[in-house]
Amino acid sequence: MVAIVRAVASLANSLGLRTVAEGVEFGSQLDALIGKGCTQGQGHLFSPAVPAAEVPQLIQRLQGRRLAA
Repeated sequence: MVAIVRAVASLANSLGLRTVAEGVEFGSQLDALIGKGCTQGQGHLFSPAVPAAEVPQLIQRLQGRRLAA
């Protein structure tokens, strides 16, 4: 699986695209994904699921937060 993540991230980066890793729950996962070239992530590490009405507040709270720890 690591080879697939690395290959997809490398291809996307060479094309100037961002990659989003889904289901990131732990800092160690985030660190590994960043190390493989992923540029964005989503998952419980950042926030549990929230109702649509709360998304603007969540975005405001997370703005400026770097992907890399």
